[in-house]
Amino acid sequence: MAEPAYYTWVDAQGVVHNTLITSDKKTNPKEVQDESLHKESQTGKSNDIDIDDYPSEEQYQKNLSDKAKLDKPFYTWTDAQGIVRSEAKPDMMVEFTAAEVVYDAVFAPPFRLPKYVTKGECCETYASAFSSVTPFKGSASYQVDDTLFPFKTQSSTVAAGYFSLPELMKREVVSLKAYKLPENSLFEVIALDQAFKPLYLSSGLKGLFVEQTWKDLAYKKLLLEISDTEIKYLIVFAQQEDASHASGDKRPLSGYTLSVVRDLLID
Repeated sequence: MAEPAYYTWVDAQGVVHNTLITSDKKTNPKEVQDESLHKESQTGKSNDIDIDDYPSEEQYQKNLSDKAKLDKPFYTWTDAQGIVRSEAKPDMMVEFTAAEVVYDAVFAPPFRLPKYVTKGECCETYASAFSSVTPFKGSASYQVDDTLFPFKTQSSTVAAGYFSLPELMKREVVSLKAYKLPENSLFEVIALDQAFKPLYLSSGLKGLFVEQTWKDLAYKKLLLEISDTEIKYLIVFAQQEDASHASGDKRPLSGYTLSVVRDLLID
């Protein structure tokens, strides 16, 4: 009871005041407020109270809700260089268009490699490299590094990703994403059968480059249409055109991540 008491109130300008209440002064809060407002009027300040400055609880909550609807949300993210960026969330406007999907490569029996290539020696020595198993309607990833099972080509040795595709359906779409690759990189994809013999080879695939956003890193994407159930394995590696050579030679790339997703192909 010996502690001092204060009366908190808001004046006509919206300023919060704390007035000490003592026994030798007015203890009626209304009288304290009236006296303070009188002092303001003596100093030339207006003592007119605008009722709009003091909304009801219901109106106050409505004002907060209306403000939240008008303010656009922002997303803050850090790019590959460590720079913190902020972007307003875009208005989601979805337009449905009947666009045909374009595949980077089609693996189907009419497009198989010649038999003399299929029956030749190729990839039996890489049997233990296919540790990333990609189930149907599932995904798998592979860290492509120089120290892991380098793949020997006709001209050089490259770092590659090795994926197993068990129990392929009659028609599937296989999506490949590669992170930490330059935009001008090119893909090589080799499809093997159960005996690790090559059935298909697609070279120089450019894919689609997707810029980095607040929710995902930059990546390159490939879409493969697969209509051959004898395919059991995929070997994927990336190269970059070497501008220092006029012959257009490609420089092998490494230190990137490959991700493979399988799904049913629907017409």
